[in-house]
Amino acid sequence: RRLREEPEAWTQLTGEVLVPKDHPRIRFRGQLDLLQARVVRAQVELEERGWDAALVEELETVADLLRRLSRSEALDRPLDRLGLLGLSPQELRRQSHDPWGTFGVEPMRPPHRSMGYAYAVLNDLRAQARVAEVEAVAAFRPRPTPAQRQILRAMNRLSSALHILMCRVLAGWYGGGAGAP
Repeated sequence: RRLREEPEAWTQLTGEVLVPKDHPRIRFRGQLDLLQARVVRAQVELEERGWDAALVEELETVADLLRRLSRSEALDRPLDRLGLLGLSPQELRRQSHDPWGTFGVEPMRPPHRSMGYAYAVLNDLRAQARVAEVEAVAAFRPRPTPAQRQILRAMNRLSSALHILMCRVLAGWYGGGAGAP
């Protein structure tokens, strides 16, 4: 393909295929990169503030999924598994949609600083996951491949998993450091 713009405005999509850097799939890849960076930063910050190692490790399952999603998207290959936090996709959905029955926590309370540092960090990650999910929908429209359909499902469950972590924080599942509610 002959480039009409400078090569710096183009990037490799797959194999020999070059696309503009604002191509929908490249935008989705950027959102995955940003979300993964935020997850790693959250892990470091929570660790430094003395939060329970279990919360930091559960965020590692999120980081691992993001790495696998990136690979799946680039190669258009299915993910090997979809679960997070030791829960199946169905259990993630159920717990996320019933926080009162599962954790004794009101559903989707508006965030407030009184909920503490860990809750605020997780809420930021959940919001970023939703932005990435919207980019995925735009990238894979109108006819997603089977692997892309699986990525879309995983992105939906990712925001559910982060919501579950938020509920667990409010329910006191993790020992908190500085800034604990």
